[in-house]
Amino acid sequence: MGCRATLAVILATATVLATTAVPAGGASPHRDPRARPHRQALAGSAGSAGLRVVKAPPVGGKGGGVDPGDDYPPRWKDPPQDSALDPWREFNRECTSFVAWALHARNGFDMPFHKNANHWGRAARRLGYLVNAKPGLGSVAWSNTGVWGHVAYVVAINGGNVTVEEYNYLKHGAYDKRVVSADSFTGFIHFKDLPVESTPIRAPVSVESPADETVSETSGGVVNTWSDYLSGEGVPGPSMPSNYSVQVGCAVTGFRVADGNTWWYRIASSPWNDAYYASADAFYNNGKISGSLIGTPFVDPAVPAC
Repeated sequence: MGCRATLAVILATATVLATTAVPAGGASPHRDPRARPHRQALAGSAGSAGLRVVKAPPVGGKGGGVDPGDDYPPRWKDPPQDSALDPWREFNRECTSFVAWALHARNGFDMPFHKNANHWGRAARRLGYLVNAKPGLGSVAWSNTGVWGHVAYVVAINGGNVTVEEYNYLKHGAYDKRVVSADSFTGFIHFKDLPVESTPIRAPVSVESPADETVSETSGGVVNTWSDYLSGEGVPGPSMPSNYSVQVGCAVTGFRVADGNTWWYRIASSPWNDAYYASADAFYNNGKISGSLIGTPFVDPAVPAC
């Protein structure tokens, strides 16, 4: 066989191999891990993208609290990632969609733009929102690194660290929660922060309440008590059984619990001895001693302020 014939055979073989290695659509049968990640926000119209906008579920009641865990709605969580758009024109199961939902459900704020995460800081500044290096409870932790950047929702602050909730950080379109240095983000966007900006832990301090200034309150279920009303944590105190009457020394505003209440009682009765606090909405607060807590007040106005 001559050189020309040999070359022809080689070229024909290479053509066959190339044809069988690449499917008809021209895409590799296995996703290249180095491939460019999917956009986080819609570019153009939803119609041109061939996707439907899935409305947000109604948010009512007393709120979901700052840290309810993965409360991302199933209507966006269950479909394949990037197969639908939320009302803020963010692709489902992307970090931007989860943060937009958290702001809507927890802060009562709706995103004024739809952009990939790396543009959030600049866009927010342009609209007059504060963007700085100081985290706030319910603020957006924002990073402009990577192809599209990343955003997360701040649920706790402890010194130089923040606890954030997020989606797609691990590239699987899923929820996770982590503690990380605040310096690891480009900055923090303060669209509509929640009132408590930090969660310091304090040691229990016994402050005696005069017996004639206490008010009797009855628990509506098992009640956990804590030394620190600002964080709703600290040193755990004795639990209180259901339908149990105690003397309350005073009321103070602190950590916002799951239903939105911020009132806490300092428990004067033994064994709490004015060293521990309990969320005021765990009590009937209207003289009742049994039945459902639904519809009862958050706090008894007869309890004096601390």
